[in-house]
This record gives sequence, structure tokens and C-alpha cells, in this order.
Amino acid sequence: MNEIKFGTILENAARLAGRDPATLPIPSGWKVLAGMAIESGLHAIAAEKFPLMQRVEFRRYRPDYDPQAVYAYGQEVWFEGEYRRWMDSGWARLKLEEVAKFIEFDQPWEPVTMQSFGLDVTRFAYRADPRYHPDTPPIEGCKLCELGVSLPDDAPAGVFVKFIPEYPRIDFAAWVSGTAYSAGDAVYREGTKDVYQAVSDIPDVSRTIAPEDDEAGLWRPLRIRGEFAAYLTRLVAAEFLTEDQGKHQTRAAADREFDLLCERYHEGNGETRVRVGRFTR
Repeated sequence: MNEIKFGTILENAARLAGRDPATLPIPSGWKVLAGMAIESGLHAIAAEKFPLMQRVEFRRYRPDYDPQAVYAYGQEVWFEGEYRRWMDSGWARLKLEEVAKFIEFDQPWEPVTMQSFGLDVTRFAYRADPRYHPDTPPIEGCKLCELGVSLPDDAPAGVFVKFIPEYPRIDFAAWVSGTAYSAGDAVYREGTKDVYQAVSDIPDVSRTIAPEDDEAGLWRPLRIRGEFAAYLTRLVAAEFLTEDQGKHQTRAAADREFDLLCERYHEGNGETRVRVGRFTR
């Protein structure tokens, strides 16, 4: 799968705006504008639910039991092939019909958060992995809620879900050795051109280890499918330009790239879409 680093998009946008990063550093103000433009572009991509941006993961409704954790009354976990609830007398086994089948967008025990407006609840949950069982039908009756998706009572103990991952704010803030980064924080490494996200809180002993040198799984690089690079690059470059330099023409070029993506990946699937403004619906 062809993936592009966000730093590559930043530098190519600067070149498109007439500034070569090899000879002139990219101003901090441009980096802020780039992060905002990329965030806007990522939201547009998620809202269109492009199939190539979707991923499939197996999810359960409760976290795995942690022997080191302290549980409060009524908390539920997955343990030894079944759901259990902590009661005054200990762990009570739950029948599957007693479990509220709900998948949060941000399940604290999962490293990847779902983008809420990148979901299609009519094709969200499956009993078998739809990548390897393309004939398996989606589970009917899923409902979108404020915090996640509720599944029907007859859903199995775990399901394969299809979603677009949520990206954190990409602001190209440089990683600083010794900083107490928290789960979800994003940093930029100019040398590798990668934006990294902290998978968990960074412990004291790891705060001087650069993200690209991390071997403990504390950081993950954030990248985008290469098909979206031209759109995002032009979107960012338009933020660097003034009206006299071609700001509106460059933004229009980004809009055309987006429309072409919609035509390629939606109309090619046989969907009928009506053009509204620069997006398609």
C-alpha cells in the first residue's frame, strides 16, 4: 500500500509556493497553516467515506480483563471467552443477551479511534472479516449514537468493524527530548519527515528516545494514502500563497483533485452521486 508522509506533503507544498525547503527553512507560521489545512482535508476525506481509507478491525464491547487493574462495582470485562461483571461477591458470568452491545468511537483499550463521520452504519459490523469473506453481509440494525454505534441484540460477542481512523491534530510541532507526552499527542521529526502519534503516555525512561528510534511501540507514524497526496499538497500550498501569487487558482486545483477522487472511487463503485458545490454527495 502506497503511503505518503505528512512531512513530504508539507515540503512539496512549500516548493509549489516557491520556497525550496532544501535552501530555506519552512517558517513556523507556515507549519501551523499546513496543519490546519491538512486537518480540513482529512475531514473532507473522512466525510466522503472513501473505501481505500477504510480499515477493518475485530472489536469487542468490553476490554480484556487486566489482573493488575482495580475494578469498581458493575464494571464489565471480557475474560476466558465470555463477558463478566464485577459484583460484591466477585465476577459474575453474563449471558450474551445481558451485554449491552455498544462500540464506542474511542475505545480506551484500542490504539485506533474511529472517525465518527467516516462511518457507514449500514455497512459497519460483520460476523466474518469482509476482506477475506466478501460475500458476508453486514449486520443489520446498527444505530449511530453520540459516542459510538449500538448493535442489535442478536449480534455476536465480537464483530469485525469497518471504519476510517481518526487523525490527531497535525501541527508539525517538533519533538522535544524529555517532554512528558501523553497518549494521542502528535510530534514532527523533520529528519524523517514523519508525524508521530503517542500510542500511550510516554514513561520517564523513554522520554529521551526519539520516536523513530522507539522499539517499545510507544509511537506510531501517521501517514496518508498516496492517492490523496496531490489534493492535500495543493490544499496546503494555497494557504502559503497570497491572492496575487495564485491562492485561488491553487485552491481551485485542489478542489478539482478532490472531485476527481470522488469520481474515481465512488462512481466506479456504481454509486449515483449529485454534485453539490465542489464536493459530491
